[in-house]
Amino acid sequence: MNTNWLVETHGDPLGVIQTLIKAAWERFELDTLMVSMNGRTKPHLINDPEQLYKVNPFKPLMTKNTAKYLPQVLGDIPNRRVGVLLRPCEMRALVELTKREALPMDRVLTICVDCLGTYPREDYQWRAERKGSSERLAWESLHFARQGGIAAYRFRSACQTCRTPIGQGGDVNIGVIGLPVRQKILVDARDYETAKTLGREEITSEEDQSLIDQRDYIIAKLLQRSTHTRQRLADNLESILPRDLDALLHLFERCGECRECFDNCPLCAADYPARDELGMYAREEVKQWMISCAGCGMCEQACPNHLPLVTIFTQIRQQLIDSIEPASQIH
Repeated sequence: MNTNWLVETHGDPLGVIQTLIKAAWERFELDTLMVSMNGRTKPHLINDPEQLYKVNPFKPLMTKNTAKYLPQVLGDIPNRRVGVLLRPCEMRALVELTKREALPMDRVLTICVDCLGTYPREDYQWRAERKGSSERLAWESLHFARQGGIAAYRFRSACQTCRTPIGQGGDVNIGVIGLPVRQKILVDARDYETAKTLGREEITSEEDQSLIDQRDYIIAKLLQRSTHTRQRLADNLESILPRDLDALLHLFERCGECRECFDNCPLCAADYPARDELGMYAREEVKQWMISCAGCGMCEQACPNHLPLVTIFTQIRQQLIDSIEPASQIH
């Protein structure tokens, strides 16, 4: 049996997704769920499944990377089963964190949802007021899921240049991009047992390969667009950007004691680049940080000097990956 399937939404995709997450909570016997998409500035825990109906996974605002906080949560509530609702860049960050820390992932259920893009913080409130409410603004994003979302130029640079906005890598993944969400969404489970526990046979609809093909086509177009955007931004800023890792190290050293980018990076929660007595950063530490970058853009969002860190890090990360032998390349 396939581990991905289409689910009927009957005109209410958000309600169906909320119900699906609630079912996952109950069937996997979670004690709590960590979320970041219901109006708060930091991820937090909800302990009542009914509160899920206040959570919109497509809220176009991201102020913190949820993955950064999961290790602390797991330490604070040992022996409890924790669910965590993640965007794709948060899922990538969590994968990297698990390489650095021995997290008890056997008691974690990860739910990853397609990302339709997020606005800069300063734009979000203005757009929500123009739409009449934050709920209407979030619905606008979901409304255009079939086309791959609304005009990407409105979003944070991290979203414009995202490596992939597709929900993948979680125990349960929910897909909306490229699909007529008022009719159907896509659910994907990590394996047969997870699909069975989630109730695949109870909630599936008829297979429709044309919808899957349409989704694949839209995803390919989005990835092509983000690649072009990355190159355009790099070309526009070529004369002022650090061009390699050593130039980036010098940039960090000139920043003095700021370190806002480190403090807001989810990976630095487990592996913080240190400075020696001369104020120099260890090259290998920063190199590994660059290679592991999840592309969430929290660094740029926090930078008081408004440096285009997403473009800088993306270019240097690619240089480092290209320099690695093919047999050990990071994808």
